[in-house]
Amino acid sequence: MVARSVRFPSRARLAAVLIAAPVLLAAAACGGSSGAGPTATTAAATPTTAPAAGPSSTPDGAADVVRPAGAKKACALVPGAEIDTATGLRFADGEATESARRSVCAFAAARSGGTGLSVGVEPGERFDAKADASRRSVGVPGTEVAGLGERALFFYSDADLPEGVGGVLVQAGGSTIDVTLQGLGSQERTREAAVAIARVAVGNL
Repeated sequence: MVARSVRFPSRARLAAVLIAAPVLLAAAACGGSSGAGPTATTAAATPTTAPAAGPSSTPDGAADVVRPAGAKKACALVPGAEIDTATGLRFADGEATESARRSVCAFAAARSGGTGLSVGVEPGERFDAKADASRRSVGVPGTEVAGLGERALFFYSDADLPEGVGGVLVQAGGSTIDVTLQGLGSQERTREAAVAIARVAVGNL
């Protein structure tokens, strides 16, 4: 299936349905620390009002799902040197945020050459709920990514942000991994980099 640009209501909605977080990915352009709280998942840490599609308002049983003891944390899945090599980009050190259900590694755009990145990992059973939330919010199934994990979907929008925001949702090895990128300037480059980062993460599970 060929990737296509989807016009979402807003980049906030895209970030919410892809990574199910109560903060906006768009904050990555502002830089800063990612220690906003246990569910922060943006590439920077400027907290904002939770979007309607956030986990607190989505009745998908998320509160009952916890990560197994000893599960790898998100930052361990995406070491800086490995994702730099995979993408040709240069990311600053990632900053970790942890909760019982979700582990996040955020790379601030202001310190990563203008490219914001967040990588989250949750239990594998979260894939369907997160994918369904995306479908309900954007009205399309997402673009399938072949050969990545057991299942993978790509979403992208440049409706509100000329440089674009998008990412990949992957189910692999008993985990659900979401990779969200902002600032690469095109759908093709965003997809290429998101898939490359997701492959690194899957390989490190």
